Amino acid sequence: MIYRKQLYAMNIHYRYYDLEYFFEKCQEMQFVNAELWLCPQHFYINSFWSESSDKLKKLMEKYGVKIACLCPEQNNPKPNNIAARSELLIRNTEMYFKRVISLAGEIGCKKVLVTPGWNYHDEKAETARDRSAKMLRRLCDYAGDQGIELVLESIWNKSSEIANTKEKIQILKEAVHRNNLKLTIDLGALGDVGESVQEWFDLFGKDIIHCHFTDGNPTGHMPWGLGQRDMRAVLESFDKNKYKGGFSMEYVDSRSFREPEKWDDQTLKKFEECTEGMGGYAND
Repeated sequence: MIYRKQLYAMNIHYRYYDLEYFFEKCQEMQFVNAELWLCPQHFYINSFWSESSDKLKKLMEKYGVKIACLCPEQNNPKPNNIAARSELLIRNTEMYFKRVISLAGEIGCKKVLVTPGWNYHDEKAETARDRSAKMLRRLCDYAGDQGIELVLESIWNKSSEIANTKEKIQILKEAVHRNNLKLTIDLGALGDVGESVQEWFDLFGKDIIHCHFTDGNPTGHMPWGLGQRDMRAVLESFDKNKYKGGFSMEYVDSRSFREPEKWDDQTLKKFEECTEGMGGYAND
């Protein structure tokens, strides 16, 4: 069964509001878990220093919301590229992600989201994939010492050619060869290449422990109801596979940037209707 507590709030569409405003709205809507996007206007962290983890601990305690996953800044043109090519950027990326992993350990967060990184168009994607695997091995080893799992997602072809399909994700995952490298289903990325949730479960099974739960046409990261994706069917696929991970509302559609809580509430109501119909309990 799928339960209400598996729906994670996410601050990515609260980018024009204070971080505490996000936590306030989480409490009002009775969210108990959240994925925190590490944007500088909410929590500043870079390769050399960051705000104190006490800021996040106090917000979690005050509003009763657990940060269950951290989402670092990591895609082009951000400087933190898992597949960085120059020595300086490689060193910068490793330092940044290790700092994020340490932050996760300090606040009791067990998942850190990672992407394959992005390749240059003047090289073969396979060359960049080798660099990505090398970086992910080092980060997995560092995270493993703290009991943290890295959750890898595919990203659409416009951003990177390293691992934009399930087959390429499988190649990368096998190259990394670490037990604490798990997987995220990003519905927008799956929509871009015409893949289904079931195809991912058929290939990866219980290694899938996280989801970016968004509507789309078929790609996109929209609130439930703004796209054409059959979200009920998506949830039924997860339920069929006895999925126990989170569903994060990663909304980057600009329509969700004003009154973001309205879109969260809309998704929450639809999610509750579906989970109750599948035998789950809305308040569990």
